[in-house]
Amino acid sequence: MMEEEKYSPRFLNWKRTEAEAASISAYETMLVPGLLQTPAYVRALYGVRVPMYEPEEIDRHVEARLERQDVLDRRPRPIVSYVIEESVLSRPIGGQAVLKEQLAHLMESVRTRNHLTVQVMPTERAVHAGLMGPMQLLSTREGRNLGYTAGQGGDTLISKPEEANRLFDLFGALRAQALTPWESVELIERMAARP
Repeated sequence: MMEEEKYSPRFLNWKRTEAEAASISAYETMLVPGLLQTPAYVRALYGVRVPMYEPEEIDRHVEARLERQDVLDRRPRPIVSYVIEESVLSRPIGGQAVLKEQLAHLMESVRTRNHLTVQVMPTERAVHAGLMGPMQLLSTREGRNLGYTAGQGGDTLISKPEEANRLFDLFGALRAQALTPWESVELIERMAARP
């Protein structure tokens, strides 16, 4: 019941599947992926929500987001791949200090978790496979692919194989169009070093 209070019904199903997933992938256009967010970054996100959350609601959402991050270090470890837009790395959510801390955390996460890959989609790419928006993807241990999209109009769990597989194909194209993981780490380092 406590878990149901923290998450929307559709996202609760996603979260439960994520906890046991063989692989986790996402393309993020606005934010650092939730599993890689620092507490200050999460708090800043929920603190600026419109309509505003009450302080206890913010606390509940921050706690829920941070609990989900345990999936990165569980055994067996999932294969985790992210493609994020370059603009995410310069958006000062919570202010410059919060952003710097977030970028340092992102670099540390990539360096210390060999099952985690982060690639950056350069702003200069005029077109790429992700222009229709962000997406999250999971593969279960049984080989089932699932997708999840969220936006202003609500959230959608995508479980039909042909629809989920189409998103996986799009994500493969995004990875090919983004900077390599090594180039991405170099870019994140340069952005973190900015005054």
